[in-house]
Amino acid sequence: MERHLQRLRSFLALRAPVPDLIDEVAHDAFVFAYQNLGDFTEGSMQPWLRSIAHNLLRDRLKAYARESVKHERYSEMVRWEMALEASDKPVSEESDHLAACIEKLRHHQRTVLDLRYEAQLSSEEIAKRTGRSTLAVRTLLMRVRQQLRKCIESQLQQTPA
Repeated sequence: MERHLQRLRSFLALRAPVPDLIDEVAHDAFVFAYQNLGDFTEGSMQPWLRSIAHNLLRDRLKAYARESVKHERYSEMVRWEMALEASDKPVSEESDHLAACIEKLRHHQRTVLDLRYEAQLSSEEIAKRTGRSTLAVRTLLMRVRQQLRKCIESQLQQTPA
């Protein structure tokens, strides 16, 4: 074992993406070789140990890839569950203030806001639907957002802590 260990570790170090695998696979290769020593017929033991280590490393990497896919799927499922739980929670105070501030807007301001954020239309599409220029739609949206921000901030200041 002492005669082959360093060469086998060097062989694995060039192929293993994670340093922890080097010692594990080398150990498992020696255990496998010892258990199957009767199958070794003749020649140098080094190539036999290398092929055992190569196969063990390949199997470990395949298993690691399968586990990674499982973990990724699980984390994606957890993210979806957390998002669903968050959507079931009561609406925040800021959202209540936003809804109240939107109610204070003029009809044409609410219409443009709905087209932009509910229908997710671009400024050009809103301009075509409302008969305004694209620049006028962008300016109106900017002013409405500023107006809503000021309204929410003032309501938050008025709310007792």
